[in-house]
Amino acid sequence: MRPPENGRLSELAQVIQSDDGTIINLRLTEDGYWREKASISKIDPTLIDVLIAYEDQRFWSHGGVDLKAVFRASYNFLKSGRITSGASTLTMQTARLINPALAQRSIPNKIRQMIEAVRLERHWSKEEILEAYFTLAPYGGNIEGVYAASEAWFQKPPKKLTLNEISLLVSLPQSPERRRPDKFPAAAFKAKRLVLTKIKDRLNLDESVFSEVVSEPLPVRLLRPKSIAPHLADRFSKPGQKVGKTSINANWQKQVHRILESEIQKYPEPVQTAAIVVERKTGLVKAYVGSADYAALKRKGANNYLSVSRSPGSTLKPFIYGKALQRNLIQFDHVFEDASFYRSGYVPTNFDNTYSGKVTLKDALLRSLNIPALIALEELGPDSFETELKSLIGHTPKNNKRAGLSLAVGGFYLNAEQLAKLYLTALDPGYAIDLSFEPINPKAFKSTDPSLFYEETSKQILHLLIQDLPNGERVAFKTGTSFARHDAWSVQVYDKYVVLSWLGTPDNEATEILTGRMAAFPISNEIGVALGLKSPKFPTLKKEEVLAVNFQKDVCGKLINYPENGTWIRSRNAVFNVVGSNEASWYLNGQKVKPLQRKIRVDRPGVHNLTAKSGSCSQTSEIFVEFH
Repeated sequence: MRPPENGRLSELAQVIQSDDGTIINLRLTEDGYWREKASISKIDPTLIDVLIAYEDQRFWSHGGVDLKAVFRASYNFLKSGRITSGASTLTMQTARLINPALAQRSIPNKIRQMIEAVRLERHWSKEEILEAYFTLAPYGGNIEGVYAASEAWFQKPPKKLTLNEISLLVSLPQSPERRRPDKFPAAAFKAKRLVLTKIKDRLNLDESVFSEVVSEPLPVRLLRPKSIAPHLADRFSKPGQKVGKTSINANWQKQVHRILESEIQKYPEPVQTAAIVVERKTGLVKAYVGSADYAALKRKGANNYLSVSRSPGSTLKPFIYGKALQRNLIQFDHVFEDASFYRSGYVPTNFDNTYSGKVTLKDALLRSLNIPALIALEELGPDSFETELKSLIGHTPKNNKRAGLSLAVGGFYLNAEQLAKLYLTALDPGYAIDLSFEPINPKAFKSTDPSLFYEETSKQILHLLIQDLPNGERVAFKTGTSFARHDAWSVQVYDKYVVLSWLGTPDNEATEILTGRMAAFPISNEIGVALGLKSPKFPTLKKEEVLAVNFQKDVCGKLINYPENGTWIRSRNAVFNVVGSNEASWYLNGQKVKPLQRKIRVDRPGVHNLTAKSGSCSQTSEIFVEFH
């Protein structure tokens, strides 16, 4: 006997839940039903007992067709000339739920139901049959399945039902529209009462319990969840991808969505906005809003602006300074000369087209001055630094074009998720290095992967970002404004969270109104206030002389600029870029490689040792290569 077909069982709604199980987004099946796959382990056992006692007492023992019930129904029909009792088992009901064509009343269809019921029993367990029933049973309107029914009628999961609620759910599938408690309360109450009366003796129900439950009122309206995470639904819309519970905080999602809806009214079309809230150390995404209004046509709200590559403006400057500090190219109290800058025809200026002369590192960062950042990036080597960033975020470029020095002023394009990931990694080295939507334990956990910065460097970066506003509020943030004010960014750091806000135009249209400080920062700050987030404290730094010892330059000079010791590299083709001395001899895991051609191939993932030797000088970087 061939296996049964799944039919409508494979057509499920997409349901996204918050970290506490609240539904934050619902997308119906193609035929418009709210239907979720049921699991026996997540259904109240009393519901199963009541259903079987009411519908099919010999369910656990028959083979799909209850012959005793068939003979009884046939005898009664012949005796009275009308149908006085049914013979349909739960397995037969499941068969016609899977294939609605079997639901038409006729003797041939009834025979086909029996055949399909036997087929189900031959190939499926009793538990699987019950799960199919609880997935497809109708409960009024477009509500199918016990998960949707429990949520719609009682706003709770089917694991936490009362006997009163169970009795209604057992009665509804027989006549889902005529017994709806919101439209026909009297009929619903009568049907519930009938179920209780019928199962009272069969389940040895206590008289006092029966009397109490039989008079309990029923819900008067059907509630459907409001979808507040449509872009997250898009993000997880790959075929066969199961979503379910996520790390999102339902209340935070609503708050962030409300703030963006309000803020976007200040800007003309087609300007849009988006925001993400991420927990530090774990990488758990707690709020994810890809645009202010998903349905906005002129603002192209259906686009997910958290996943679209844009120019980040000055938001990468903390990473440039951090890496320069870590390599001892600059000191924490470094003073830059902010003056005209000319390199091979490249003549950048500051945002306001002025120069400030001598400026400290902190002042240069907080004012987003371009020239100091370009000086620091030039010392780092823009290509090697860009390679390190790409490796960290898993960036696979479509071409080999590099940002060069323009990386300091927004020339290295990435999306909001990647930018949040970089800040996550920079602020808490040794912890999470990626964003996570999984509802894992939120306790901090250590990562075995190498980080972008040492812990002391991360403290220095955070120290540089913290400032006091004129109103006395202490904040830590970095803003960015792209060329022609296409994009405005704010990455705000809190004690335990990172909030990233963005504004921009859908098709990179130029504006005269968007800047990170005036447009994006007020949004990230308002989000932090609304969610009750706490500003970070000034980290305690080591004394300058201790730092100088820890980051002392090698007297031989630097032979390997990239990859540094401890670098984690993601590679699709087992090849990684190398930047360093052209005069040195190069070795990979002790084996000499060809003269430096800026690329080296490895034969396996894992830990590798890259060594450069020049005369009596030698430098080794232990790196971890991951294939993906």
